[in-house]
Amino acid sequence: MAKLRAPDGCPWDREQTHQTLLKYLIEESTETVEAVQSGDMKHVCEELGDVLLQVVFHAQIATENGDFGIAEVIDGVAAKMVRRHPHVFAEATAENSEAVLTLWDIIKNQEKADAGKAKHTSVLDKVSKALPNLMRAQELQNKAAKVGFDWPDAQGVLDKIREEVLELEAEMISGDKDRFEDEFGDLLFALVNLARHAGVDAETAMIRTNAKFERRFRRVETLAGGDEVLKTMTLAQMDLFWDQAKKEGL
Repeated sequence: MAKLRAPDGCPWDREQTHQTLLKYLIEESTETVEAVQSGDMKHVCEELGDVLLQVVFHAQIATENGDFGIAEVIDGVAAKMVRRHPHVFAEATAENSEAVLTLWDIIKNQEKADAGKAKHTSVLDKVSKALPNLMRAQELQNKAAKVGFDWPDAQGVLDKIREEVLELEAEMISGDKDRFEDEFGDLLFALVNLARHAGVDAETAMIRTNAKFERRFRRVETLAGGDEVLKTMTLAQMDLFWDQAKKEGL
């Protein structure tokens, strides 16, 4: 990476900044999720390499700016893992995963206090605004649930989803686009809540569904003889190819 960023290196790599690279970090992380879901370990290995490349890229830019280097990134996270696992590296105890997470939060909060960072005024302050929105919705719900603001079970969420669907239908009829958008967001938020109650990660589920749609639609294009042919077909005809793609396990 140092060679790529050198004066005689790659023009594109030299032009990059922390800001311009952010979209690639998100993209590569998402592709890693897709690879893990596929079960193809060779692909997982490749995508993890792409994520690592982004870490090295950012570290090289920071080195050039005199901020920090890759060694500090590695040393920092290694020290953090030791510090936040006193039940492994010190004398603390944690009998289960829940106890580990509680201990983790206590130590994390103490670290922020020691660093002089302002105390949170809301449990929601801990949820990053930079998260993808499905993931952020689930994290907001998780934080609220920790203080008791939650449905007692999934049935309550299902009832809420039905309510939101009816409200969405009403706004479709009204033709008020702003209200429709508002109700559509409410429905998405309720669906994320259902995923949380079911122990499913909404963002991961969406990545999986997007990948499934892409596989099946590409197969539909192939069965039809190309996208230009698809344009001449009826939806019923395309549905037959879609069903064929499903039967093939795509």
